[in-house]
Amino acid sequence: MPDNMEILKLRLLISFLKMSPESCTVTKLAKTLGEEKYSVSRGMIALGKEGLLDRSSPRHPELTVRGKAIAGKYAERMDVAVNHLIYEGVGITEARQDATYLSLYCSDETFRAIRGMEERCRIKYELRGRRSFDGMVLCRNLRDGSYQFPFIIYRENVKDKQNISMANEGFAHPCELIVKKDTGTIRLRAVPVTRSSPDGKSMQAKISSLKYYDGQKFCDAEKNGDFMQFPAQVLNFVNIGDDQGQVLHGSVCLKMASSAGPGRMPESTAIFTVLI
Repeated sequence: MPDNMEILKLRLLISFLKMSPESCTVTKLAKTLGEEKYSVSRGMIALGKEGLLDRSSPRHPELTVRGKAIAGKYAERMDVAVNHLIYEGVGITEARQDATYLSLYCSDETFRAIRGMEERCRIKYELRGRRSFDGMVLCRNLRDGSYQFPFIIYRENVKDKQNISMANEGFAHPCELIVKKDTGTIRLRAVPVTRSSPDGKSMQAKISSLKYYDGQKFCDAEKNGDFMQFPAQVLNFVNIGDDQGQVLHGSVCLKMASSAGPGRMPESTAIFTVLI
């Protein structure tokens, strides 16, 4: 069962953060939150004991520095959780109530996942009117952070009725998009792939080099161990579908070479496609 006092303390913290000092009296808070005055008073006393609320002036209590930091964290969580639940079809009243539980009890890792999902929904809404755009537009609209997206690497030409490139198995899934100050980078991690040689022996190969097409020429991707990365701005996006069926489909042409044992396999061309 949820701890009603913990939920009330959370609501009080956010109220002190967002409301004017004149509105943060026991009487006015009780009216705003729909709680009994004695419950609000108990909640404020508890916040004071935890060092989150300065009650040295009984008529004008205020958040401490630590209290403001924690209130800001939970206020941001609430906004993210409400938006996410509404997008998933939850009614506004239920979304606000359930967002309180999510904000209070979910781990930071879970909230990073929720925040990432909410950001995907937001970016789709922001770009809903653009049928095509490049990766630079995407990154200018995304908040700074690290995002994980599914991807598929297609063959340049269909072979044996198969259009998925062997390189699709040559990288760990999903890929990572890192956005910082309106600039994005797609990062991939190469992994070994085992295949049978013509004589029936097992052969292990691994992608050793990667090039991306920037619109004029193929450029070498940055390489650091098994990680390879290229600028997200070279992706060309098409906006497909509407509402919850909307998909942002981004692609770029790649050239890859693989090492197999002591040898090196010839360079091949494929189409990298990311789905948002």
